[in-house]
Amino acid sequence: MTKEQEAAFWQTIKAFNELGILANIMIIGSWAEYLYPSLFDSDFYPNLRTRDVDFFYRNVKVPKEKVPLVQKLKEIGYIYDEVDGISRFYKEDFLELEFLTRVLGAGTERKIKIEPLGITSEGLRVINILSQFPCIVEKKFDDGTMYEITVPEPAAYIVQKILTNPTREPEEKRAKDISAVKELLYHIKNDTRHFSKLKEVFNTLSKKQLKTLESVCTENDIILF
Repeated sequence: MTKEQEAAFWQTIKAFNELGILANIMIIGSWAEYLYPSLFDSDFYPNLRTRDVDFFYRNVKVPKEKVPLVQKLKEIGYIYDEVDGISRFYKEDFLELEFLTRVLGAGTERKIKIEPLGITSEGLRVINILSQFPCIVEKKFDDGTMYEITVPEPAAYIVQKILTNPTREPEEKRAKDISAVKELLYHIKNDTRHFSKLKEVFNTLSKKQLKTLESVCTENDIILF
């Protein structure tokens, strides 16, 4: 991660805060790891090498009023585009933003309109486990500005990484994800609260998920407990 990427990320968070939507956004994907160090007493440090930032929009029905998201992001240097009907935002070579939403019930819709924001998100069932375990990270700057940012519990994050590994695309990212899982797992196991949370997440899994979890862990020499 470069200083320019880091600055662009916080500029984006500031924009969300000014629009009043930050509380409805969860940072998922590798950029969640960027926010994890403050959750551990150990020396966890993320190995962040991507410009892709995924925002899980937790409730597509809020706020009730329209929010000028596209205009706001354009004002801070983003270019708006659509890829296969999904809204994306690009800021030079620094960041690429995408909004993701849950697929609930028997729904199979992959393109979900977020009406208040005026954009189209990608609906993914695989992020449902992340939505069940939110965690707040506080970030305070020297000027007194403070943001409360929602991320998945690290325990839920690694379990989701394991469950999606067999179908992760592009395939070359699977090894990177396993490496991230092992690094985070070390710190989770050495923290009573996080290790307890890992057991809690594990106990919510279905038989099918447990089978996938066991297979991936065995194949990659991962010992959860």
